[in-house]
Amino acid sequence: MQIELAPRSREIDRPRYVWPAVALEVLTGILAIPVGWSFIQDPTGQALGLPRGWIEVTVFGSYLVPGLYLFAINGVAMLAVAALSVRRHWIAPWLTGALGVGLIIWIAVEIAALPDTMILTWVFLVVGFALGFVALFWLRRTGQLRLW
Repeated sequence: MQIELAPRSREIDRPRYVWPAVALEVLTGILAIPVGWSFIQDPTGQALGLPRGWIEVTVFGSYLVPGLYLFAINGVAMLAVAALSVRRHWIAPWLTGALGVGLIIWIAVEIAALPDTMILTWVFLVVGFALGFVALFWLRRTGQLRLW
């Protein structure tokens, strides 16, 4: 396995299969920012109709920490990496992979901590895996990661 963090050129190849990832990053960011902001402003979750008892039995105690993560990482950072992908910045595939794995972990914690799930939980789990696979193949294509 060979890893090359920064290629010789600051601008990298952007294969066509990156565009669906950009769309998923934009969609995730747009959906995460208002929900995260709502949790920050109302850590009880009542503004979004979530039962208070769900979060109180977790290590978080309120929706504040999940709201901060949702706003900053699944929201703002997703939009930023989408912009970097459009600009073909060399770090975009690395961040796409990191945010994809972060989304998978976010959903895994949600599934483990909360007593009930909704369809969006499973949709965003698929989005996380999709971003991870796009990043893997993109890094391989640009020569930044050689696994096989």
